[in-house]
Amino acid sequence: MIASSDFSHYVPNRIAYAQDLKAVKAITSFDVHSLQQQVHDGLSMCGYGPVEAAMTYAKANGAKAKLLKYMTSGDVTGDTSSVVGYASIIFTK
Repeated sequence: MIASSDFSHYVPNRIAYAQDLKAVKAITSFDVHSLQQQVHDGLSMCGYGPVEAAMTYAKANGAKAKLLKYMTSGDVTGDTSSVVGYASIIFTK
């Protein structure tokens, strides 16, 4: 199963890291409610629904979650004034 989503959209790099790493923590701890609350509070994560479905499925099947990499577009381009956040997280047994 694959779920895909960007994280923060068009915010300064420091804000993206702060918001996104809280979301990553929610995902890796299978805390769907926390992720929903963060989106409700303004995290501009466009694919949170598919991610929540993957979290729910993975948890129900005894998977563990691990962050593989987190970066923003600013880490690549050098322009940290307005970035998009990206994370790769794997669910495995």
